Amino acid sequence: YDDRRFLAVDNGTLPVLLPADRNLSHPFLGFELLQDRFESASNRDQIERTEDFYLGTRLGASIGFATEGLGADRESLIYRAFASRGFGSISKRALIVSANLSGRSDDGRTADRRLSLNARYYNKINDKRLVYAALDASHGPNLDLDGYFQLGGDSGLRGYPLRYQTGDKRLLVSAEQRYYTDWYPFRLVRVGGAVFFDAGRTWGANPAAGAPIGWLKDVGIGLRLVPTRSSGREVIHFDIAFPL
Repeated sequence: YDDRRFLAVDNGTLPVLLPADRNLSHPFLGFELLQDRFESASNRDQIERTEDFYLGTRLGASIGFATEGLGADRESLIYRAFASRGFGSISKRALIVSANLSGRSDDGRTADRRLSLNARYYNKINDKRLVYAALDASHGPNLDLDGYFQLGGDSGLRGYPLRYQTGDKRLLVSAEQRYYTDWYPFRLVRVGGAVFFDAGRTWGANPAAGAPIGWLKDVGIGLRLVPTRSSGREVIHFDIAFPL
């Protein structure tokens, strides 16, 4: 069941770019292959917590058909495919790569087609230091108006405002030196830190008609807190980032 409706913000001050409502409810048939290969480690994305990493081969695909007879507002063929694989060992060095493809064919016309590639690299220096790097690349012709790729402080480019760039293509690379301490104040939070660098850009179609800005870069430092008296597993980030 996929029913999306959009309303303008009351008394909004910015120009209104309102996507069209769409109902794409559909049955689908899918297949998934999952290799049983998990590894555990600590001091990777969390601090002093056991983390499970999937390093096997995973493949999957699905296809569905939305039709007005089943509640949709159009005739649409909807497809998805994904693959991921891990290399190395998370105990020392590991590279985890994934790719995703999704999209639709609305009455024979390509719509909201998205291709993304993500890579994460972990290199353990010692029990208290880790080098981390990530790459995220996305490409999407004929995107829905609410589906364009954005880049800014809320999407990995930490030295810039939220949603600073928009386009139908995006590339982001990040590198971090992570530090994990033994400091455990009041036995409430685990404490760590990071020094980081980000670089990225969007380009291509922009529904807001903004001019391309090109490559943006930032450097910064951050404090990391992991609450231990909570069921949540989110890391609290305090970052100071400087745009270059």
